[in-house]
Amino acid sequence: MKYALYVLLSFGIWQCSWAQFSRQDMASELMLRWKYADAYPLWMDLAVDPTYADSVREDFMRMAAQSALSADLLTEAVDWNAAIIATGHGEPEDWLRQLDLLCLQNRYDEIEESIGMALDQFPDNPGLLRWKEGVSGLIQLVRDSTAFTVEPLRPQSSAEEFSAYPFQNGLVFMSTGLNAGFIPMQDGWTGQYYTELTWIEDVKEPFREYTWFEQIRNQDLFGAFGHSRLHDGPVAFDADEDFAVLTRNHEDIDVSENVSRSRLKLEFYRWIPELEEWERRPDDLFPWNSPLYSCAHAVFDLNDDLVFSSDRPGGFGGMDLYSSKWEDGQWSEPQNLGPVVNTDQDEVFPFVSQTGAVFFSSNGHPGAGGLDIFIYREGAARLERLGYPINSNLDDFAFVFDETKGSGWLSSNRMESKDAIFSVNGNPSAGKLTVHVQACDGSPIVGIDVIAEDQFAGSATTAQTDEDGNAQFIAIRNRTYTLTSQVLEGMDSPPELELVMQDVDSMGTVLDFNFKRQPNRLTVVDLEGNPLNNAMLSFENEQKKRLNRVTNSEGVFEWDDEISMDFMAVHVSMINYWDGYQGFEQPPSGCLLSIQKTVTLRPRTEESEVINLENIYYDLDKALLRAEGKSELDKLVRYMSDEKYRTFRVELSSHTDSRNSDAYNKDLSQRRAQSCVDYIIAKGIDPIRIIARGYGESQLVNRCADGVACTEDEHQANRRTELRLLPDE
Repeated sequence: MKYALYVLLSFGIWQCSWAQFSRQDMASELMLRWKYADAYPLWMDLAVDPTYADSVREDFMRMAAQSALSADLLTEAVDWNAAIIATGHGEPEDWLRQLDLLCLQNRYDEIEESIGMALDQFPDNPGLLRWKEGVSGLIQLVRDSTAFTVEPLRPQSSAEEFSAYPFQNGLVFMSTGLNAGFIPMQDGWTGQYYTELTWIEDVKEPFREYTWFEQIRNQDLFGAFGHSRLHDGPVAFDADEDFAVLTRNHEDIDVSENVSRSRLKLEFYRWIPELEEWERRPDDLFPWNSPLYSCAHAVFDLNDDLVFSSDRPGGFGGMDLYSSKWEDGQWSEPQNLGPVVNTDQDEVFPFVSQTGAVFFSSNGHPGAGGLDIFIYREGAARLERLGYPINSNLDDFAFVFDETKGSGWLSSNRMESKDAIFSVNGNPSAGKLTVHVQACDGSPIVGIDVIAEDQFAGSATTAQTDEDGNAQFIAIRNRTYTLTSQVLEGMDSPPELELVMQDVDSMGTVLDFNFKRQPNRLTVVDLEGNPLNNAMLSFENEQKKRLNRVTNSEGVFEWDDEISMDFMAVHVSMINYWDGYQGFEQPPSGCLLSIQKTVTLRPRTEESEVINLENIYYDLDKALLRAEGKSELDKLVRYMSDEKYRTFRVELSSHTDSRNSDAYNKDLSQRRAQSCVDYIIAKGIDPIRIIARGYGESQLVNRCADGVACTEDEHQANRRTELRLLPDE
């Protein structure tokens, strides 16, 4: 199966003939070039050659075991590894290989004993200690089972076949049974022919014999993608089956480490209806292909973005799974799916199901041996591992599964260590869940995001309501889901519902927007976002009735029921600022949506309109207005006379410095405030709209309290008049 994992072509750049190499040099060179099937016979001969010392032959035995295992020659690998351990000179790597081989042979009952024997020799080896810690969990994994039947699709085939993908009514898959060209080439990794794409047009008739002439003409190939003298496949299609992504060897060669390697790349093909053929265009090249690493095994997710496997730099090790989105007419930079999915080993052959789950194969997560099938659901903190018979002690990969039908296709080398395609059938694991979202009056809420969180996996899926208020999900049967919605403006908390997806094809539920509201809130800020205290809020209804309220020191006004919901607009005013306006949307009938708005006011800059109350000062121990103070009060009179502000009430407050007694200053400040009010009333302002209030020395703006030495300017700052807008009583 190893070439199915990478399907990489590797070859050396030779400057001389094979005859110039010793057998050992030749075998080592083949190993560097990943030609394990070619290297194995050489190591086998060297391991039994009596002309070498025992210690040297033990190293050759070790290489024979390693090359046999890499070439999927399982029986030979088991024999050679056992022979190494029998010498009594086994190394930790030999014992670790032995444990892997026991799993691959389904000899789990021997694992604990082997771990004990290995730890007797190497008690501190980290790898062996990890095996000891995990062996009980491994046994449990082996006991896991699923209610599926797994049967070979084409038992008559003698070729290696794998990576089946549905297309129309049939399957497209990879095979070594049909090859491009008159003289087929062999892969030195496994000794098999190179792979080509084959198409079964009807899965009800999965096998027929092909003549030799048909084979050399590639009669059965899915020939629209062309043929190469290297490995072709796997291939995957989008939901419309008019866009395909193919894995193929890279034309450019990686010559690093003095060895030439042909990495894997992704190619895209489009179906052209007018021509009735597939076509690859120059702009269909995947921009993240590279001759220095592989991009392979790509599939499309539910959004037609890519999920694929790659050993590009920056991963966790081996082949990792990545995603790439189609954005602005190009594929985005690949994003690693992270440590929940990827390990320092290989994560390969992804497939995205109708639920958005990523099925993939890994030999880095705890499993029963070789590659096992795992499930990742976006956002989940853990993986799901499928049990027997989908996962076996050998390599299980390229799992394509319809969760709503309970059927699919699996590739595995569980039969005679030969890759083959298996049909998988069982009970459906998912069903259709319809969530109807409605307002409190029963009317549908359109265009809102609904979130379904899988309580077992911890993953969440989002769907938007259609014109009927329905959001559709494919949910795992017998799983508990928490349903909620996006937070709408004014929500205290979104509606929430917990349910169990029944073991049925489809079910429905209702998410009712009769939620608790939070207090209505209006915030007023300036252009820099600073809160504006004492801004006047004039709420207005359709009959032009107004209610006046003001903001607090944080620029906020909150209300519950004192302002009825028919006041659906507010005018915002503040001295020395241009007015603001905010309308409110009427919530659905009977719903308790609250208002959450921010209004930004722009400051006035015209000198003739800016009321500068800092200019209203008084002489020591005097209450008479200065001329400059009268000028500022004239501006206030003009402001209060404006038709827009005729309902406004204001407070003019006066303050003194700390000299003289508290009682005297209280009386003085009241006389000063009254002098301002009298001036304004004399200009025609209704007395009911303006209040005079003296605070004496109780609200100093600086340090100049009794007994503190201050300058005349500091005392002057405390002798001031302030203006405050008043809400309705």
